[in-house]
Amino acid sequence: MVAIRNIMDSQKDKDVTIRTQKPGDAGYIAYRHCVLYEKEYGLGGTFEHYVLDSFAKYIEHRPAGEIWVAECNGQIVGSIGIVSTDKSTAQLRWFLIEPEFRGIGLGRQLMIRAVDYCKQKKFSRVFLWTIQSLKISHHLYSSFGFIPVEQAVNNTWKKGVVEERWELLLKPA
Repeated sequence: MVAIRNIMDSQKDKDVTIRTQKPGDAGYIAYRHCVLYEKEYGLGGTFEHYVLDSFAKYIEHRPAGEIWVAECNGQIVGSIGIVSTDKSTAQLRWFLIEPEFRGIGLGRQLMIRAVDYCKQKKFSRVFLWTIQSLKISHHLYSSFGFIPVEQAVNNTWKKGVVEERWELLLKPA
C-alpha cells in the first residue's frame, strides 16, 4: 500500500500546475475553505461569512496583490493569496491545500510564490492570521521566517478558537 501511495503521490506532484486567479476561482476557493474548515475544525456559518466577505472586498476594491491557484487535471487543489494592506505591508490569505494533496510539497510551492511576490513588490512586512490548532501550517510558516506575534480567543466561529497573527519581516527596500 505504501508503494502504491508513493506512486500516486508522485503522479499528483507531476500533474499539479500553479497559475494566477481567473474568474470563478474566488467563489470556488471560498466554498472549499468553508467546507473544509467546517469538516476539519467545526467552523460554521459565521466563518463562511468571513471568508466570503474577504473575497468580496478583494474583488470590489482590487488592492495590490495576487491569488495563485494550484490545479490538478483542471481541478483546484490549493490556493494562496497576497493582499496589500498598505504600501509596505501585505497579508497572506486564503491558503488551503486539499487533504489528498497535503504532504507533497504543494504548500511550500505556494508559499514560495507568495513570499517571492512580496519581495518583488518590496513589501517590508507580511502577516497572516491562522488558528492555533493548525500545527502543520505553523511549521511551514516558521520555515519561511514567520513568527507568532499575537494571540487572541475568538468565539465568533466556534467557542474557544484561538487565533494567531504571524509576521514575516522582509529586508527594507
